[in-house]
Amino acid sequence: MFKSKVKHRPMFTPRRRARRRFSVLGAIVTVGLFLLSLELLTRIFFDLAGDQTEFAQINQLKPIDAYKLDFQSANLHKQTKTSDFLLAKSNMSLGYSLVENQQHKFWQINAQGFRDRDPVPLVKPQGEIRIFLLGNSTAFGYGSSSNAKTISDLLEARLQQRLEQQQLTPQIYQTDSPPGNTKQPKNLKNLAKPPKIKPGKYRIINAAVPGYASGNELAQIALQVLKYQPDLIILLDGYQDLMLPSDRKATQIPASKVAQAEQPKSIGTYIDQLIEPVLKESYLARVTAKYWNKSQPQDVQADFLLDEQTANLVKHLPQNEPEFKKRIARYTENQKQILNLSTAAQVPLLVAIQPEITGRDPSKLTSAEGKIITELGRTYIEKLRKDYPAFTKAAFKLAQSYPNNVKVVNLYHLTDKYPSPSFLDPIHLNELANEKAAEQLYYGIASMPKMQEKPQPAKPLQPLSTKDSK
Repeated sequence: MFKSKVKHRPMFTPRRRARRRFSVLGAIVTVGLFLLSLELLTRIFFDLAGDQTEFAQINQLKPIDAYKLDFQSANLHKQTKTSDFLLAKSNMSLGYSLVENQQHKFWQINAQGFRDRDPVPLVKPQGEIRIFLLGNSTAFGYGSSSNAKTISDLLEARLQQRLEQQQLTPQIYQTDSPPGNTKQPKNLKNLAKPPKIKPGKYRIINAAVPGYASGNELAQIALQVLKYQPDLIILLDGYQDLMLPSDRKATQIPASKVAQAEQPKSIGTYIDQLIEPVLKESYLARVTAKYWNKSQPQDVQADFLLDEQTANLVKHLPQNEPEFKKRIARYTENQKQILNLSTAAQVPLLVAIQPEITGRDPSKLTSAEGKIITELGRTYIEKLRKDYPAFTKAAFKLAQSYPNNVKVVNLYHLTDKYPSPSFLDPIHLNELANEKAAEQLYYGIASMPKMQEKPQPAKPLQPLSTKDSK
């Protein structure tokens, strides 16, 4: 009934094109292909240029990268203990401590939070001579490729070697029995020989924690170390106390890192963890990261010393004489309290001032070490050489007051026997230098009377019997 009107389109009118819909999947594929092309071009460029130094170890984590502290929140039971970094947690008494039972290609942390492959029982096995090594990252073995290359393990091996020498060549050491008349030539010759060290099974326990100062060590000895019945305590420190502001009693977790640890993980964080393995393999990502880091400001002072740029270390030194004296006074007072604790427990103390690159003979520095010196700058070098020896003087003064309980070893000025190079950075030694540091600590231990074998008492003369007199 009703006819619809038919619309007639003019014959030569252009047809309207259909609007294409935006495809999210297509965009993702396009971006992916673009990045893949850039990755291939980057690899081809470096292959043709022959410059593979930047990517020769692209799949290998450097030892020094594995020693970065990753501070965790208190809810450790909800978190994984697997990380590319060294996990630490807040500790009300110590400031912070290492997370127990961690394992990495370059280090192992035992059930007590010490850098050791095996647990440390509270009850000391019979015949074990237990020595604790305390300190900061240098004592911990920062940059070492394994526990076996740290100062503690090397020192343990050297002490066991000494015991073997005493058994194989006893004639080169003092006799077991005390001399009757020390003025006799025979006895003078005996006293000229080195005394024997205590026999037993030596175990060096590496209880050092990166970043620790003497205040942390004081709390650690009082609350943790003494209950393990040590026969000797070694402190390898000094540098952290020089750099730590006087208004701080000990090193604490920086507030920024506490907030970061307590912050709940976002979706972006989980995505980052998923794509991290891919980024480690990518030349393009490495090049981008390299130049991005260079573009970032480098003059911002870090809130944790181990995270600091070499050129910024000078900012952590005391800026005036009153501040310097306060830092020395804090170190001295902490050492006195440590000595009081160890003396009450009848445990001798060996205090070692840790190495630092400005104490090295400039003629022995390699080009790589020279670059470190250049980055530190003249102001740092002059102030360090002026201020740091005061810690050595404070330690020696303490030893003079308590000669029977304290031994001091100065490692600030490295001897000519140390290899070139010796330093990875201003305070951390390479593995060959660790051997020499362990050797110096060994000689310090061997010279301590309380670590030497006690002479056997002479047998009393027996009266002749009536039968023998006939």
